[in-house]
Amino acid sequence: MGSIQDIIELQKIDSQLQELEELLGDLPVQVDELTTEEATLRSSVEKGKARLKEIEVSLSKADLRVSELKGKINKLKDQLFLVTSNKQYDALMQEIDFLKEKLDRVETEDIELLEEKSRLEEQVKSQELNLTTLSANLTKQLGNLQECMTESADLKEKLEQQRKEKIAVIDVTLLARYDRIRHARDGLAVVPLTGNACSGCGSMVPPQTVADVKARRRICTCDVCNRFLYWEK
Repeated sequence: MGSIQDIIELQKIDSQLQELEELLGDLPVQVDELTTEEATLRSSVEKGKARLKEIEVSLSKADLRVSELKGKINKLKDQLFLVTSNKQYDALMQEIDFLKEKLDRVETEDIELLEEKSRLEEQVKSQELNLTTLSANLTKQLGNLQECMTESADLKEKLEQQRKEKIAVIDVTLLARYDRIRHARDGLAVVPLTGNACSGCGSMVPPQTVADVKARRRICTCDVCNRFLYWEK
């Protein structure tokens, strides 16, 4: 049961179904990648902003600490004029030097925090700009995907119904052979003759086979690629 015409029509249906799959292409994969990238970038922006808040708190504490240390140092310097012995003077100088070392460390930390703040502000600004572009692109891709899926859904359902009806009239053995060839030949199991050659692989077809194909006396295949052959008048 089943003729070369049935196989030809089945191939046309399968080719259209394959075209629908290719129409979507790698759009779903692109959307998944963009979604992941957006989530990663958004997380990075949030972490950057959180760190900036921490830096602001640390800078405020550092500024307060610098002010306190400078006040203590100035107070000790004023006391230098009141000492009456070298021992008192040396003790005050040691305390002043100790406080100056602490002040240097705090001011160094302050500078490092300001540099980190500047870098982070630039980074967050750039990331937010990229995030805006990425989100817009993602929205567009999601729209494209939805549009493609909506447009193709009805046609795909119609083609799948046609395929179901077509395979019902084709012999099981012949259908299995067709499916095996189609999967092995990138979805193309049925091809027309081009002159005396197979249009699938370009191999020459024996004259008797060409005659049989044109007369449709039997179902013929290419001896090289095994594709089913037919003649387009």
